[in-house]
Amino acid sequence: MLNIFEYQNFRTYLKDYYIEQKAQKKNFSYRYFAEKAGVNTPSFLYYIIENKRNLTKNSIVKISQAIGHSREEADYFENIVFFNQAETINEKTYYYSRLIEVRRPIDVQKIETERYEYYCKWYHSVIREVVTFFDFKDDFAKLGAFLIPSISAREVKESIRLLERLGFLERDEKGLYHQTNNLVLGRPAPVDAFEIERFQLEMLQMAIKAYERISIKKRMSTSTTFSVSTKTFELFKLRIREMQRDLMEIARVDETQEQTFQLTVNLFPVSRNNNEDHK
Repeated sequence: MLNIFEYQNFRTYLKDYYIEQKAQKKNFSYRYFAEKAGVNTPSFLYYIIENKRNLTKNSIVKISQAIGHSREEADYFENIVFFNQAETINEKTYYYSRLIEVRRPIDVQKIETERYEYYCKWYHSVIREVVTFFDFKDDFAKLGAFLIPSISAREVKESIRLLERLGFLERDEKGLYHQTNNLVLGRPAPVDAFEIERFQLEMLQMAIKAYERISIKKRMSTSTTFSVSTKTFELFKLRIREMQRDLMEIARVDETQEQTFQLTVNLFPVSRNNNEDHK
């Protein structure tokens, strides 16, 4: 029995559902599902799985009823559909927050609380870096004002307590903070990949706001447009990850930290694939 709460892509979920049902019921087919869902298109489910058609509120309800979702499962399925189909950061952020609310009772059992808490606020990772070189002498307001954008003293205090509790920071006899490990690398499982994506969306919004807050001399922005094959695209992703690891290693051995920076790299298509069916 598939657990829908472990999925972050509704098309993948529907594909796995079809495979599972096909293996269990000899008469199960796309036509059978369409009839069960009360739609006139025999290949309705196929078109959805193959990304040839999006879902509407009405079709979402029909699919949930055909599968036999519980109320919570139906609610989650609806929001994961709208989340996947969202075209703007604001839309994605909204539907992501809805997913978290629906899935919260499940997460308590299945997701590490530490990971959820660490990524739930953008400034936790920033404070983890800043306190290693900025001696704020327990003046939480001073540390909050040091961040861009600034945060409250209460938020700083709660963040530091969290980082200590999770074992990311420790304090020496002089009252100075040190990282227990120089690098933190998130490898999210399917159930908590949403939290990582929400964190990345928040950092994207921070990057956009940096254009207004920070002069061009103190930041770097660049963009390139090129046409490549799918194979080269996968190579690009590999090289970007390698570059990220190289920069992390350089940062690790840097003994004169002066400021904290956020690197956000995005590689995404701005056209369709010429080898795919565009009809």
